[in-house]
Amino acid sequence: MAFFSVNNVAIRGISACVPPKVEENRDIPFYSPEEAEQIIKSTGIERKHVVEPGVTNLDLCEKAFYALNEKLGWELDSIDAVFYATQTEDYVTPPNVFVIHDRLNLSENCLALDINHGCPGWVVGLSAVASMLSAGCIKRAVFFAGDNCSSVNYKLNRETRPLMGDCGTCTALEYDVNAKTMNFQIGTDSKDHNALIRKYGRSKYPHTEETFKKELGMLLGSVPITIENSDMDGASVFSFGISKVPKSIKDFCARFNLDIGSLDKVVLHQANQFMLDKIAKKIGVDKERVPSSLRNYGNTSCASIPLTIVSECGNEYASKEMNTIGCGFGTGLSWGTFHIVTDKIACPEVVLY
Repeated sequence: MAFFSVNNVAIRGISACVPPKVEENRDIPFYSPEEAEQIIKSTGIERKHVVEPGVTNLDLCEKAFYALNEKLGWELDSIDAVFYATQTEDYVTPPNVFVIHDRLNLSENCLALDINHGCPGWVVGLSAVASMLSAGCIKRAVFFAGDNCSSVNYKLNRETRPLMGDCGTCTALEYDVNAKTMNFQIGTDSKDHNALIRKYGRSKYPHTEETFKKELGMLLGSVPITIENSDMDGASVFSFGISKVPKSIKDFCARFNLDIGSLDKVVLHQANQFMLDKIAKKIGVDKERVPSSLRNYGNTSCASIPLTIVSECGNEYASKEMNTIGCGFGTGLSWGTFHIVTDKIACPEVVLY
């Protein structure tokens, strides 16, 4: 496991954008009322925001940027780097980061880097962005993170349909020699990489006419989901989350001499409420310090940590210094634990696209 610290970098703001369309889990047609209530009880998810056809994650992230920059007032030419973590790109190529660089009319001298990652993507991306800024050659950066899971998830998948929502986020960072140290731990447990996988359509399993029709049917809801073509092993992912994450947080606190009882917030990837409660209990933290955005937004992949900060704690982060630890976990399987201290950052309310 990689433990490392980053100096001289401050987070200046975090914003989030979701689509206006809301899907209520009680209205999903293939669940009985009793099944829907049980799902809501176990996951904590009552509803999610999902995009209409033609709206991409890049659209959401772009609006998140403008909402944040209304608070920051950064000149576009002052942005030296742009990063984008996502698994739901607009195109096979080019990556989203180049498209959003164009749409924001950023400078030709602005570095652009794409990060293909899932649920741990915000933590992994934040560590990469901060590491690049710490030397001082790059002064300002914006980091986008988000996925439109509803666009790529199979409509009849009983495991993922009630869980996944759509969101785009923007985090602004700046070189600052007076900034508090950021700490990170990144870990990888790749033996279970098949637990979260979408096989077809790339080099290993290129589409045939048969697989393309099957994939399209599953996306549209005309082909049923079976164990053989499901893209998530829920039991393996759950076991991974409740075992790796608590241990990682405990090891992390020991490594960096942190007293978890003195921290303001423990912000975790929003997988489901049952898992959040289990992790909180294992690390000895009361639920009040583990914010949850699950009820109204669901699992928003790599956007879930910044969305939770904005939607559940935005006023606190905007008004005072906040000492935060958290962990993103999932795809890979992998995880990233972080510790940051922010001071009155720009944190506008969640915006609708």
